[in-house]
Amino acid sequence: MSGLTRNPQQGQILVLAAILMTFFFVPLAVLVVDTGLVESSYAQLNETVQAAAEDGASMLNEGLYRSSNSRIVQLDPVLARQVTDQALRVSRLPGLGPWQVDVRGTTVSVTAKVTVRLFVLGNATLTTSESARLAYGQ
Repeated sequence: MSGLTRNPQQGQILVLAAILMTFFFVPLAVLVVDTGLVESSYAQLNETVQAAAEDGASMLNEGLYRSSNSRIVQLDPVLARQVTDQALRVSRLPGLGPWQVDVRGTTVSVTAKVTVRLFVLGNATLTTSESARLAYGQ
């Protein structure tokens, strides 16, 4: 008989470590992936809504501007709403739901929602509001 004796419990820690990693690291990885999806979708939503609000806020009432010899600068509310809606439509942001455009004076405000399909945890609905103001000057 050799000097090495074999312990029947040898290697059990390896099995316990594999089980622990499965039940600890897999859910952690899922949480990290889902959090990344939410963060990136929220950033895309903010950028899209801000760009749409800026597009709408750039719609000058040209008729009034020209008839006043460039003295009166005013936002065209109908055109601003149309351009903002069009900008949101053509963005084709995945999951973009209903949005609301509000034009008051020289400010265009947009509130929009996006639904994000998460890896494991179902869906998340994100909402943001952004505004832009008609700016005129040299």
